[in-house]
Amino acid sequence: MYVSRVLCRGDRSGRCRTSGSFQVTTLSTAIIRGFTMMTYQNTKQLDRDSLAAFWHGVRKLRGLCALITALTLYGCASSQTVESGNSYTELYEGTSELTFSTLMPVESAEEAIARGDAAYRRGNVDEAVFEYIRSLELDPDNADTLYKVGTINLHKEADNKAASAFRLALEQDADHPGALEGLGLMMMKQREYEQARAMLERAVEADSNRWQAWNALGIMADLRGDFNSALDFYDRALALSSRNAKLHNNLGYSYYLIGKWDRAEHQYQTALGIDPRHERAWRNLGQLYTRLERYDEAQEAFTRIMNEADALNTMGYIRMAEGDYPQAEVFFARAAKVSPSYHVTSNENLAQVRRLIMRE
Repeated sequence: MYVSRVLCRGDRSGRCRTSGSFQVTTLSTAIIRGFTMMTYQNTKQLDRDSLAAFWHGVRKLRGLCALITALTLYGCASSQTVESGNSYTELYEGTSELTFSTLMPVESAEEAIARGDAAYRRGNVDEAVFEYIRSLELDPDNADTLYKVGTINLHKEADNKAASAFRLALEQDADHPGALEGLGLMMMKQREYEQARAMLERAVEADSNRWQAWNALGIMADLRGDFNSALDFYDRALALSSRNAKLHNNLGYSYYLIGKWDRAEHQYQTALGIDPRHERAWRNLGQLYTRLERYDEAQEAFTRIMNEADALNTMGYIRMAEGDYPQAEVFFARAAKVSPSYHVTSNENLAQVRRLIMRE
């Protein structure tokens, strides 16, 4: 008789693996056969009651063997959870790991990665990370897998876990472009600009096809006033991702900062043509139109993303920042008239702008 192998064979992860078939020659079966042979040889010496008692014991032994087999199978199945003592469990962020406790065992790290990739394509990012961690238990030196875990955690805003995954990836491959980019983006988010810049420059040196790294380098160049470099970085990013509303918006704002209004407007409009709901592009377009004193167009742009009172109040702030206090006063007064809830705020803004007018 042949059955599926249920004995656990340890690997580096301590996980059960199933493999092939084998003929039942377990200790319990051998014992049963031995007792059966003994019964056959000594049947004449046993009375009927003793024989019945003996077969009752055999049935119990068979039941015990079945129980042992069931427990062994259960042990293999239950080992599929990410073990709490495993060094990679700290990278997991999501639903309870018990959710995936019924997943089938994996034969290799490659199989776990394939399952993780499939789960990611389905949009099940928690299961994807779970499978990637299972693969790391079998192949802990895989920088690409650690990068995948970091990217998912970064997208989920689990920043500490993302940073840990990226750093572990860089321990395995110091020039891994994805991990360098991911860690650089996190550092920029935390306003650690010099460290972020160094990481991102290494990322594009290792792989020049990293549009997010080029975009981030452009943003930081704008922040330090290096506008020529910023424009070059955005152009490099757009060469890789031309239908990217974020990139067109950022390029437009860079043009805005150096006073190239027409080019700024063109880039904002391009961004909105790609993504009509791009809030930052509408806001930047409204700011540009207010700066150019195209107030009707400015109000129309702002009201795409906010109510009329907010739009008028925002336009007032922009004119006040430009030193046009009389026009700022007009917008603050209109905001108070449109919305009674703006009465206190607008009065405060009006008082401030009137003090500024008196200083002139």
